[in-house]
Formats: sequence, C-alpha cells, structure tokens
Amino acid sequence: MNILWNVALLLTLLLAGVSCRQAQDIKAFTEAKYSLHSVRGIKLNGIDVEQRIQERSGFSNEERDSLLTAVTSNSLEVSAVLALHVDMLEPGENERSLTITRLRWLLEVDGEEALTGTIDETMVLHEGLNQLPIATPVGLAADGNMPNYTGLSRLITLLGQQADIRERVKLKIKPTLKTPVGNIESPAFITVSKPAGVMAFFR
Repeated sequence: MNILWNVALLLTLLLAGVSCRQAQDIKAFTEAKYSLHSVRGIKLNGIDVEQRIQERSGFSNEERDSLLTAVTSNSLEVSAVLALHVDMLEPGENERSLTITRLRWLLEVDGEEALTGTIDETMVLHEGLNQLPIATPVGLAADGNMPNYTGLSRLITLLGQQADIRERVKLKIKPTLKTPVGNIESPAFITVSKPAGVMAFFR
C-alpha cells in the first residue's frame, strides 16, 4: 500500500506543477527509515521522569495510580525532546528537508494497540539526526468506538514487573506532510525502530 501511495503522491505532485526535486524529496522521506535514538526532558503531567531515571527511584504507587487515572480520563500530557534519526534509502546530492504539520503516534504492546496521541506542531525533518521538542496528549487506543484497555493492561503489568519491555513495545507514527498542493497525511503508520532511553527506565 505504501508503494502505491508513494507513486500516486509523486504523480499528483508532478501533475500539479511541483518541481521534480520537490516531489522526489517528499517521496524520499515517505520511504525513509526512522529510528528513535534518545528521549530527553521527559515530563508526565509535570513529573520529571529524567530525574527519576537518574535517581533510580521509579514511580510511587500513588503516582502510578494518578497517571493511570490521567490516561483513562484523557488528561495525561507528555513533553520531551526526541532525537529522531532519518535514514534515506537512496543518497541525495543536495540537502533534503520535509515539513510535517501534524504527527499522530501509536504505542503497541505485544502487538496490541495501547496508547495514542497527536502532536499538533510544525516540525521540519532533515536527513540524519533531528532534535524535536514535542508536547502531546496521551489517550487510550480505540477498538472501534470503545477504548481498548487490553494494551494498557499489558503495559501496566510489564511496568509492575520491573522488566525490560523494549522488545515488547513498538512505536508507530503517521505524519501529515506539507506539500505545495496542501497537507497530505500518510495512509498508514510508519514503524519507528525500538526506543531505548525511555524504556530503560522501566527495567
């Protein structure tokens, strides 16, 4: 599906009079490999997660209950700086960039959708390492019209076991791209390589 979408996007842009280079740059970013190198300055509803990592103190039972309540009531907010690396499948002769006007994200646990949110901030991606300050609400993934508690339950169980959960979670993103013919959302989620920094906190 992504291949067909990329071809359709390229043809649309070219027919709309967009330069071949602009169209190729957009196509290159839709086909790129994305990996999360680190996450800094993480705060969950004002709780400094980075400080907890340094002190190896973890969340108290009261804080976990508070965060769970915030998730189920759609009042959880996360802020952080993401170090996102973009690897192009084919090298380009000139520096390439892409503007994203909106970014939907999804966290899966053991293949089950758990948490989701939307970053309504304009971000400019470059080939290589990108430092992206973000703020996003966190909500439960939906199963049809109903909240899906299964993924969240699995996540809470893993966190309670103090286990290394990096191999059991998957981060996906769905960007909305700024193009000369308007904003275009990716038709499918793009899988980001396993994060390291955040998950190490929950070992």
